[in-house]
Amino acid sequence: MVFRILVFGLLLSVPPAAMAQRKSTAVPKLAPSFFTTYSYLSYTILDKGTSPTPMPARGVGGTLALRPDGSYQKRLTLAGNGTTLRFDQDGRYTFAGDKISFSYADKNGQPRTDQGTFRLRNGVLTIEIQGYPAGNQSTYTLRQQ
Repeated sequence: MVFRILVFGLLLSVPPAAMAQRKSTAVPKLAPSFFTTYSYLSYTILDKGTSPTPMPARGVGGTLALRPDGSYQKRLTLAGNGTTLRFDQDGRYTFAGDKISFSYADKNGQPRTDQGTFRLRNGVLTIEIQGYPAGNQSTYTLRQQ
């Protein structure tokens, strides 16, 4: 009991101005997170029936938001036919190891899942989605915003 009174008395004896003058410690900056918004840098399509080398898309832009709750928002734009083509998609994603899958409703409202792999290095995210028929693929390169 005497100890409590002593501590309480010491706290009361420190003037408020002295408490305000104490320096705050800086909060360390966290490393970049996988869960963030990315900007599209490039998009290539490999169609082995047409060519053995991937074909780059023109006028690539837009964003991909990957949220910690497993939802995503894709807003991809491409140049084509003298205009800008928009590919908007909202859905859910899952990942384990280097595997990733995106589940969404297609333009007819039917459920669809795209599967592939991903790699995140130095703020650059590369996603390779398996295409049809087997062996074809789409590769997206994005940068953290």
